[in-house]
Amino acid sequence: MGLVFCSGCGNCAKEGDNFCSRCGKELQKLLEDEVDCSPYIHHSDVAKFRYNNHNSLLDKDRRLLQEALTLVTGENQWVWRDAQITVYGQQVKAVFYSGDRTNKFVVQLNSEDRPTHVAQEKGWRLWFQDGFKTAWGWLKDAASKVAGSLTGPLAKLAIGWFS
Repeated sequence: MGLVFCSGCGNCAKEGDNFCSRCGKELQKLLEDEVDCSPYIHHSDVAKFRYNNHNSLLDKDRRLLQEALTLVTGENQWVWRDAQITVYGQQVKAVFYSGDRTNKFVVQLNSEDRPTHVAQEKGWRLWFQDGFKTAWGWLKDAASKVAGSLTGPLAKLAIGWFS
């Protein structure tokens, strides 16, 4: 028998208890599942899990699965060929995986009870892509600052502010 949680208040209870000592609602067992999404994790895999378990999910857990959907649709398909997404909720621990699981993501609630995701591990290709995006952002910022500092005096010269 696994952990038991209240669907009303999220209170963790002792094994064998049938009702919450805090609010009196019937207790539910923690939903744990691993979903093989091969050849790659697709948003339909997460959506199907959410649909099939709709009645046993808390609102917070549904929001976490929605965050996982957003994560999947926000990255290229090649990222999800060798990936794992672990969703930690109040009453759910779901693992969606495919391939070698080199790109690992965790979806959970932050300290403000908002769904968030973080890359726990990155394969070399995703690591390289993220590094390139960061370097490109720095280069763009530097170029715009240089261009801005040059265009100010040139614009003043063009409209005759200098005598």
